[in-house]
Amino acid sequence: SHTPAPRGRPRCRGADRGGERRRRPRGGGRPVPQGGRGHRADRALGRLIPIDQSMLGWVAINGQPLISNDMDQDPRSYRMPGLKVKLRTVAIVPLRSAGVVIGTISVYNRLDGRPFGDHDLQLLQTLGDQVVVGLDRTAVLEESRRNERALAAKNAEPQRATRLKSEFLANMSHELRTPLNAIIGFSDLMLADGAGELNEQQRDFLEAVLRNGRHLLALINSVLDLSKIEAGRMALTLGRTDLREAITGAVADTASLRDAKAQECVLNLDATPLDVVADGVRVRQVLFNLLSNASKFTAEGGNITLSVLKTHAPLRVPAERAGDDRRMGSQEVVWVSVADTGIGIAAEDMGKLFQEFSQVDSSPSRRAQGTGLGLALSKKFVEMHGGRIGAESVPGKGSTFWFILPAEGPLRRGAPAPSELVSV
Repeated sequence: SHTPAPRGRPRCRGADRGGERRRRPRGGGRPVPQGGRGHRADRALGRLIPIDQSMLGWVAINGQPLISNDMDQDPRSYRMPGLKVKLRTVAIVPLRSAGVVIGTISVYNRLDGRPFGDHDLQLLQTLGDQVVVGLDRTAVLEESRRNERALAAKNAEPQRATRLKSEFLANMSHELRTPLNAIIGFSDLMLADGAGELNEQQRDFLEAVLRNGRHLLALINSVLDLSKIEAGRMALTLGRTDLREAITGAVADTASLRDAKAQECVLNLDATPLDVVADGVRVRQVLFNLLSNASKFTAEGGNITLSVLKTHAPLRVPAERAGDDRRMGSQEVVWVSVADTGIGIAAEDMGKLFQEFSQVDSSPSRRAQGTGLGLALSKKFVEMHGGRIGAESVPGKGSTFWFILPAEGPLRRGAPAPSELVSV
């Protein structure tokens, strides 16, 4: 690239024209410098000259400034065939970036042949340093833009794949739920003798159809919920509610699982009211997942304990409110735990908990059925409430799963920050 000399009287002691050249990464030539004012040298623009047969090349190779007061007699001067413009004096300095010569900057005088001096070289070097700063900044900006484009292209495909997966799961779940609801509905009707009296064998068959239909519907609903959350289309229906309703409902929903294995469920409820701002349906779903898992992994005759109390606990302040500090706010919360006397979880498997489609026991002979979605969904629902969820376990002794919900619901942007902020 080239830079023409500024209009008006040049500052380098009557310089008539000038140019800036950058080294080409390949090849042995250099572009002819760009001149101004429309003289016949314009026809030479863009042509290459041998780097080892020109003054520009000499400066670039040796990394030293050059002054020539008689270009006609200087052996380093390149004479381009057919170019009749006479240039008498020249001053050239190298352009350096990070200690490496990347080009040259030069000024010429073809009017009266007055020589250039050291002052002109200093002025030219100052100008060259400013040119290098601009070139470096441009290079950094271009590299940053290339990286941004590459990163955007790299992220676009996974995002598209995730979106297509979520759309497929949502559509598939909807298409499957319609016939399943019909199967479940007609099974219920027939079991109620709506189509005539059933014998014992027919009743057993229909109960199996109904039981497995409801199980499949629950799995489909879990997949649909997960796809909605991933697509950002899941919203909580918040309202002030008494968690006792969700607790007793979840205990009743899972009673058949415990009855089949002669398990006992102990319920420890705090005496204080359990009024919270929450989505009661989703909290009940979390409790159902934890209670059903406890029953699955607990042997016949085992015990399951559900404990609930109101207390104060630290919960993280949302990022948009915390600023640069990662802070926790002490809030009134409801603490819920489900403890069992089951097989427990090995320490190396604890990291698999709450991951989508993850099974602690993934062997073909695993004893408990499931898709690995229950805990993952529970974690997402609890975090949407602004709470936390976790687990502790002793192999062979049992496990305890717990979650904490803020009594006043999830903190929203613009809401007053909780008091007693502490740094972590």
